[in-house]
Amino acid sequence: MCKRRVVLLAALTAFCGAATGGMSPAPSSADEALPETASGTFVQRKTLADVDVTITSTGTFRFEKGRLFEWRTLKPLPSTFIATPTNYAITVNGKTTTRNLKSNVDEIAKVFEIKEVKEFVKGVKSEPEIGFPSKVTVEFKNGDRLDIEMKR
Repeated sequence: MCKRRVVLLAALTAFCGAATGGMSPAPSSADEALPETASGTFVQRKTLADVDVTITSTGTFRFEKGRLFEWRTLKPLPSTFIATPTNYAITVNGKTTTRNLKSNVDEIAKVFEIKEVKEFVKGVKSEPEIGFPSKVTVEFKNGDRLDIEMKR
């Protein structure tokens, strides 16, 4: 899998896990703090540590608690990420890759057990920690950093 897709997957699964409580069917206190549906816009800044460059992306998102999460990057490179409780799909340059989730993700730490993600990610934080996040930060093992801000 190319590095761009890994970065996209890491960021979106982080957001997906934070925003949906991992889409767990079992309710939790974190789940109860979430709205049933949400949609809005995002600004995503990827800082590449090796070359001290920041790349900014913008787009839209929507989710239905426990059912669907969609992340659509509009600029600079159009792409779409869609996750359900059982699988996720990424479309870039007209090519779609779909993968099954082998287990029900019920906490954000488990999101990073997905094979394509865990070897690259150092840590993730969301603000606020409970409920719908307005900001997610992903730190990568190579020193890169991804900051995502969402507006509903």
